[in-house]
Amino acid sequence: MWVHFIIFMTAFGTVLVWKAGWLRLDGIADKESLRLFLIVAVCGNLAGMAMTLTNGNSEIYQKGHRIEKSEDGAYTEELQVSVGDGKLEKVAVQIPEKETEEMEAENAQVKQSPEEMRQKELKEVIEQYNREKQDPDYYYLPDSWDGQTLKWQKPGESTGTLLAALALFAAVVLMLKKAREQQEEMAKRAEQLLMDYPSLIMKFTLLIQAGMTVRRAFQKISSDYLRNCPKEGRYAYEAVTTTCHEMDSGVAELEAYRRFGERCGQMKYKTFSTILIQNLQKGGHRMADLLEKEALEAWDERKRKARVMGETAATKLLVPMIMMLAVVMAIIMIPAFLSFYG
Repeated sequence: MWVHFIIFMTAFGTVLVWKAGWLRLDGIADKESLRLFLIVAVCGNLAGMAMTLTNGNSEIYQKGHRIEKSEDGAYTEELQVSVGDGKLEKVAVQIPEKETEEMEAENAQVKQSPEEMRQKELKEVIEQYNREKQDPDYYYLPDSWDGQTLKWQKPGESTGTLLAALALFAAVVLMLKKAREQQEEMAKRAEQLLMDYPSLIMKFTLLIQAGMTVRRAFQKISSDYLRNCPKEGRYAYEAVTTTCHEMDSGVAELEAYRRFGERCGQMKYKTFSTILIQNLQKGGHRMADLLEKEALEAWDERKRKARVMGETAATKLLVPMIMMLAVVMAIIMIPAFLSFYG
């Protein structure tokens, strides 16, 4: 039972320490994953505690015990016994106890430890006690041995404790799995933002050079995206759409552009938002040149990224190419060897 209380204290203690800010789990767990961890750990622990309360208590026989014999033949019963005031010892009692002469001779040849000798003596006492009883239906456990009291007990099942431990392990695995999924999602988001940046800033630059204002260019990009919205949304264009909604709802342009850069989180987008903010504060006679320079740099970066991705793809193709080469070599060599030896 104490294992269940330790699991409860561990689960709630972790959450309380995290809430207090004493434990930093950045990149490992957030509020949602901690909630999932707590639900799985507590529910599994409650189920394990219920099983422990019903089947986990040891059954104690202080005045000997009789066990009904099985019609299918002999079987082994795992019991615990204390001699006098000594500690509990595990005893595997075979019911009914039968030992052939060959087994006795084999046991005599093997050097036994004092514990094994004690176990053997105890089994001989049990066998002698049952020979005296001569009961065909029950197998008896004696309540004394050499003037010392024997206290028998059947250990309780540990299924509840095992279930609680497995639930705690599953909760930790689920929390780490969710954190891994979030990290992969953030990496995918960052990759997509970097890939969309050149096309976004190029389109914005063309609209500005065509005579549109910054706000009107944002609205044009947003309307085009919503009209041809792909099944899987694009984070950069979603951020542009959100910025347009903020400006329509009364947020100042300067604040909306600042939030746009923070919402994207990438340095390039923050640079882009800084150019837009400076255009509002100081005038825009040089904004078109800055945007054109930024667009060219972004396309150069996109080309370098494409080359890196191509090299990575070529490296990943080495393994299937080697496997295909092995298959081709086998197709060529096996018939040649068969014809040679034939």
